[in-house]
Amino acid sequence: MTSSKEEAVPIARLMRSDTERTIGWVYLWNTSELSILWIDRRHRADRIEPPVDRETLAKARSVTDDEVASLLDMLSNVGEAGTER
Repeated sequence: MTSSKEEAVPIARLMRSDTERTIGWVYLWNTSELSILWIDRRHRADRIEPPVDRETLAKARSVTDDEVASLLDMLSNVGEAGTER
């Protein structure tokens, strides 16, 4: 039996470091899919708070769009100084 997307919870904010503005929210669905609700698509996110943990990203990879998963993986692995952790 396959689950359908019925419920999601926000787990992280996508932000711009230069303005400290939230420009999107990351949602985790009951199916393990990750999705983004963009508030301001004119700006590119360069930070995620809190980072999405490796286990959640691994589960999401099988059901989440590759572009979304790659963006969240990259942002979750960038440290405060802009270097990988």
